[in-house]
Amino acid sequence: MVDYSIFPLDEEIKDKLAKLEISYAFQPIFYPNGKDIYAYEALMRPKNILVMDLIEEFRAKNDLHTLEVATIFGAVQCYAKRGYHSYIAINSFPAESFTAEEQAVFDEFYSDVLGDKGIIEILEYTALDIDKWQSKKNNINRSRFNIALDDFGTGNNNMMAVDIFAPHIVKLDRSLITDIENDVDKQEYYFYYRDSFHKRGIKVLAEGIESREEYEFLRDNGIDLVQGFYLGRPE
Repeated sequence: MVDYSIFPLDEEIKDKLAKLEISYAFQPIFYPNGKDIYAYEALMRPKNILVMDLIEEFRAKNDLHTLEVATIFGAVQCYAKRGYHSYIAINSFPAESFTAEEQAVFDEFYSDVLGDKGIIEILEYTALDIDKWQSKKNNINRSRFNIALDDFGTGNNNMMAVDIFAPHIVKLDRSLITDIENDVDKQEYYFYYRDSFHKRGIKVLAEGIESREEYEFLRDNGIDLVQGFYLGRPE
């Protein structure tokens, strides 16, 4: 479990964090050869509750900020304990940002540990708020984190989100990948987005790969990064 008590944060948020029982699993993200690891995605594993139910609980209280702090501090604490040296991708709400105090504490504990290996992975299932999204992007750009856009092609994570966040990586949603080797429409979508993002200097990551056929099609057709149960499960 994550030990949040070590962080000298505001007492109000420390009290909230103390009530959370959270651990993390890490799923590898590979280069196209499917063997060399580019990054690990940190996946929250709360005790006695599903992740989506926990998010909904905090959303109902209008307190996703607490989960934002819990996620980033907790994921990096677990990453450091495991001694990883690859990039770490951390899920993050698009309208939530650290306070100046929280950023200072995070930098004190983990700036040297992470270096430039952090990736903030922008989630897709919170409400559209362009002003807060822009503020989030500016805050990330002032740090040493890279930006990835999760689940592209679903919810609010579309070309407008790409324009706002200017991500380094776009993760194509599983719905665009399933059975792609047999689906001409999905292939056309893939080639269009691959070429569009490459022209902007953005890496394309295919997530949710669950078969050899899906993987081989993507590997042979210019994908930059790959992730999914076929290649490696969370541990």
